[in-house]
Amino acid sequence: MATIALIWELGSDYGHIGRFLPIALELKARGHRPVMILRDISRADEMLGRHGIEYLQAPLWLPPVQGLPAPINFTESLFLFGFLQPAGLLSVLRAWRAVLALLKPDLLIFDHAPTALLASRGLGLPRLVTGNSFAVPPRRTPLPLYEWWNPKAGAPQRELDCEERLLRNANHALSALGAPPMTCVADLYDAEVTHITGAPELDVYGPRDAACYVGAINALDQGVEPRWPAGPARRVFAYLKPRYMHFDAVVTALARLDASVLVFAPGLARQNMLRLQAANLAFSTEPLRMRSVREQVEMAVCHAGGMVDVMLQAGRPVFLLPMQMEQTMTSRRVDELGCGLFHIAQQGPRELEKGLKRVFSTPAYAEHALAYQQRNANFTQAFAMERMIGGCEALLANAAR
Repeated sequence: MATIALIWELGSDYGHIGRFLPIALELKARGHRPVMILRDISRADEMLGRHGIEYLQAPLWLPPVQGLPAPINFTESLFLFGFLQPAGLLSVLRAWRAVLALLKPDLLIFDHAPTALLASRGLGLPRLVTGNSFAVPPRRTPLPLYEWWNPKAGAPQRELDCEERLLRNANHALSALGAPPMTCVADLYDAEVTHITGAPELDVYGPRDAACYVGAINALDQGVEPRWPAGPARRVFAYLKPRYMHFDAVVTALARLDASVLVFAPGLARQNMLRLQAANLAFSTEPLRMRSVREQVEMAVCHAGGMVDVMLQAGRPVFLLPMQMEQTMTSRRVDELGCGLFHIAQQGPRELEKGLKRVFSTPAYAEHALAYQQRNANFTQAFAMERMIGGCEALLANAAR
């Protein structure tokens, strides 16, 4: 039996746990001991407890970093998570190494975990890097820009200066640990195996080596069966964050559609549910079984996270409400493919309702989503799991030899 650490460090919500869960269950079924090391354990017992999956709290950089401009690439984003301060970075690396020393894993799997990756350099443990395309930046120097659509986004000297500064800080910490240095920031993602859980067409940085892609992995069969409100035959699902600045406006716009609408908004106060529900719109207080949901809907509304993969795999168009850069990058790709539209919050609620109605009423979006599904039919979850588990078993076998 091998102990396998599944590590998530950056990002919010529970898509990372949802991606890890099928992998952990399959590893456990094969006699291994999967242990998740998680950024957020607030819902870990709810999601993992009944499966008997162990979990630990990840060491994290907590102090807010003030005074920096908005990041233009992933290098600058890392400055927000300890890479700006060598002494503080070293503290987090030592904490990661202490956790790994206690756990004694035989294999490390990283999903959006750059500090843990840095800490594991030189330990001699086999490593598998996974995650969506944003979480696995291309191996370029400097790392690619976020806003590829913006001709004014580039700042060559700034990009080089940030590359050099991060490299200097990281190597200072690595030297203190007696670990091998990096020659560029992209070396952070050195690993024996890299699996991007997505398809090339949705890569936020643009397509790269086709062998990297395995297709999306999601916990499709967790949660309860959807219960749709009575009303029109057409169905729309929405996964919304109550903190979204136009939350009331989008729910009101959904209620105006000639559709039966089901909304999952985790953390929404009951009084707000009662205030916003309508004859054709209901809220679910529990996570839903997404395999059923995507088979029953004609479109979905979300913030452009993992739900995009879930819906496009089923040929369902999407209306997207990005709240941060990664979601904006994904939204741009979906728009280019013609599989949906997105709404930037600064546009205001009136434009939001127009875009929602356009996706709902224009057959071309559904047609493009079905075409996407057909083009990417090989990227099934079964294929992704086969590649993922096969990679794990191969690394363990190599380590044993």
